[in-house]
Amino acid sequence: MNHYELMVIYSPNLTEDEQRQQFSHVEELLKHENARINWVDHWGKRKLAYLVKKQRQGIYDWFYFELDPSRISEIDRKLKMYEVILRFMIIKMEKLQVQNLNREIQRRQEAAAPAPPQPEQPVASAEPVAPPVAEEAPVAAEPQAEESTAEPTPES
Repeated sequence: MNHYELMVIYSPNLTEDEQRQQFSHVEELLKHENARINWVDHWGKRKLAYLVKKQRQGIYDWFYFELDPSRISEIDRKLKMYEVILRFMIIKMEKLQVQNLNREIQRRQEAAAPAPPQPEQPVASAEPVAPPVAEEAPVAAEPQAEESTAEPTPES
C-alpha cells in the first residue's frame, strides 16, 4: 500500500449542499476502491492562477489516503467523468511527506482534544489584594486669552 494525496478543484458555482454532495462522491469513490483515508483538508473557494474551463475560482479539497497502486488508474478514470470537477491531481507521497503528514495529524488531534483539568492551587493570602490606584495629577487651568481693548475696525 502506498500513500497518496488527491487534490480536487470543483466548480465555484456549486451551492453548499452540492459541495457536500460532490465531496461525498469523491470520498465514496475512494472507499469503494478500498482506500484508507487518513485526512481530508477543505480549503474552500480560492482564486486560480489561470483560467480553467473558463473559471477564475475553484473550490479545493485535499484527500490523503493509502491505497494499492493497481487501483489508482480506476480512481483516475472515474474522476475524469465528473463534470463539476475542474481539475484533479493524484500524487504519490514520499516517506518524508508521510512522516510530516502523520506529525500534522497528531498535532491537530492534540490541539482538538480538551486540556486535562489542572488541580486548583490554594490561595496563600486570605485577604483580597486591591489593585493599586493611580493618582491623577491636577489639570492646570489653561490661561484665558485677554480681551482685546483695540477698537474694531470699520468695515468698508
